[in-house]
Amino acid sequence: MTKVKNANGSSRFPAPKGYSSWLEYWEAMTGRKAYSCGALGCNGTDLVGAHVQKADSLDRSWYITPLCKSCNQRTDEFYVTSELVPVPSNI
Repeated sequence: MTKVKNANGSSRFPAPKGYSSWLEYWEAMTGRKAYSCGALGCNGTDLVGAHVQKADSLDRSWYITPLCKSCNQRTDEFYVTSELVPVPSNI
């Protein structure tokens, strides 16, 4: 479980070449299919590949994790149980 916050301004970045969405990228990198929101306590199924940053960390990198559209709009810090996939550095 990792404490995260949504990354601001990330919607301007298209998914990496060869992927139709950030969610597809996450699934390819993890080898898993996303079925529900990765936020702890949420079971939403309208998923996106959300850009998040680790909260309470010196790591300022951006990561992708599956979140429902509602949790992707959160402005607080929250826990996710899904794996974090680093955003490629060439983005």
